[in-house]
Amino acid sequence: MGLEGGGVLLLTVEDTEVPSLSSALSGARGFHSINSEEGEHLVDLNKVLFMRVLPGEAKSRLGFGGDS
Repeated sequence: MGLEGGGVLLLTVEDTEVPSLSSALSGARGFHSINSEEGEHLVDLNKVLFMRVLPGEAKSRLGFGGDS
């Protein structure tokens, strides 16, 4: 996920987290909770520029990053 302001965040999540986050990004605003191996993260959906899901892994890896 690309974040406004250039922040970067890489998370390892269960496959079930990906559709939930995709749905949240398509309409919701405000904060969304993401549960990952690295812990729970609250992401401000208003600051997300893109989301990348890396294929071919047992668990999904979400990449967050961006440049303003």
